[in-house]
Amino acid sequence: MEIVKVTEHHIDDVLKLQQEVYDNLEDKEMLETIPRDLMLEILSNDYSVGVFINDELKALRAFYIPKVGEADHLADDAGVSQEDTIYSEITFIDESLRGYNLQLKMGRVLLEQLREDKRFKYLIGTVMPKNIASLKNTLNLGLKIVNTKIKYGNKRRHILFLDLEKELTYHGEPIKIKYDDIDWMLLYGKDYIGVKFEDEYITYYKK
Repeated sequence: MEIVKVTEHHIDDVLKLQQEVYDNLEDKEMLETIPRDLMLEILSNDYSVGVFINDELKALRAFYIPKVGEADHLADDAGVSQEDTIYSEITFIDESLRGYNLQLKMGRVLLEQLREDKRFKYLIGTVMPKNIASLKNTLNLGLKIVNTKIKYGNKRRHILFLDLEKELTYHGEPIKIKYDDIDWMLLYGKDYIGVKFEDEYITYYKK
């Protein structure tokens, strides 16, 4: 199963896959759908890869270069400069390809490209706290939970962060918080770093 580049020329395929994935979600809070104009901008950033089966797009992952000063910038949630930030933006995987660990595999392809590019210092993304598969994949890619907030109007999201130049530092004894204890995360998450998901618990350290 080959991971290949996806561009703005595939916009109709991408929007079709997005709609199919969204329609199949039991909990619509898991996905903030992206309109055509913004999707075109994301695809034009040269940070999109996917998997085609019989010429049909079945999986996509894309990073996005946000504009400095744009509203609700994730760099502000992570406490870093907007100029040096790129987003881990979207992942769509058709149900027929579940179980192949494609989110992580596509992420590794994009992360290798990002490290070679050297234009950015920080990779930041968001994940719904109860989207366990996506959260585990994002942590396995090397990102850490640095905050939990209400984003995109009224959606609960972990803010996940990777410093491309140095390791994050954290302190003290680990504490384990059940993955669905969102109230604790919203209250205290900004003061902790979540580093591992295991047996329904996230291991946190003090920043």
